[in-house]
Amino acid sequence: MRLYIQKNNKQDLAAKIAAASFIKNGFKKENIFFLDFEKNDLLKSMVGKKYKRSGKIKYFKNDLQSFTLLRFLAPELDNYKGKLLVIDPDVFALKDVNNIFNLLDDDDLACTFLENKARTEVMIIDAQKVKWKFEEIINQVFNLKLDYSDLMNLSFDKNIKIKKISNNYNSLDIINNDTVLLHTTNRITQPWKEGLKIDFEIHKSNFYIFKQHIKKLIGKNYDEKVTSSKYLRHPNEQIIKIIKSFFNYAKQNKIVNEIDIDQAIKDSSISEIFLKD
Repeated sequence: MRLYIQKNNKQDLAAKIAAASFIKNGFKKENIFFLDFEKNDLLKSMVGKKYKRSGKIKYFKNDLQSFTLLRFLAPELDNYKGKLLVIDPDVFALKDVNNIFNLLDDDDLACTFLENKARTEVMIIDAQKVKWKFEEIINQVFNLKLDYSDLMNLSFDKNIKIKKISNNYNSLDIINNDTVLLHTTNRITQPWKEGLKIDFEIHKSNFYIFKQHIKKLIGKNYDEKVTSSKYLRHPNEQIIKIIKSFFNYAKQNKIVNEIDIDQAIKDSSISEIFLKD
């Protein structure tokens, strides 16, 4: 049983901190693998190409989230033979995860849902049953035959049996006594990026963004998450403290070294604020 963590250069250190959190909470280091954008020639070749997202044409960018399509590679990479956990690089284990694969039961895939749609940032997959072909999926996306949104909410595959699991296994920037996996999904408040220039596309309408800038200009309440050019401080100080504790654990256990940190600073994937805070 393996853990696959998606990443790219912009989230390399975050992915290693995430790995450290799982090791600290019971996962074996030798069973953790990275799905690395920079090492996938097929996906890299799609940078600059058109794709559809919720029916609208977008252009694929090598930005903060260029790794997202790699989640559909995991079963194939595992040779369709085992149970595996696939996560985003900003998902952290807060509790023992040894029993997480028991959630799958006899289903093909288990994940959380939001507004009746599957969330794929955390997926427990039986690779013997989920037979996704990565190249085929990528070609469908960039030939505009498959909408990115339909892919991400799993509505594209009518053959898999999906189990809905508790949001405690993909808790979106919220922690409580029952949180197992914390997902710092609000990109602009990811603690390790505080103060850096944002490096992702804001998927809001131009009108909405323009409206927020006008509100800011005239002194009305506005959405700072679409007007700020820099990453903001996470509103929950406890979450910042938890992520820093995993970062320190990663350093102490040589999961992250000084070379990693220096490279992360160079790549703008970790901020001086986070390091000094």
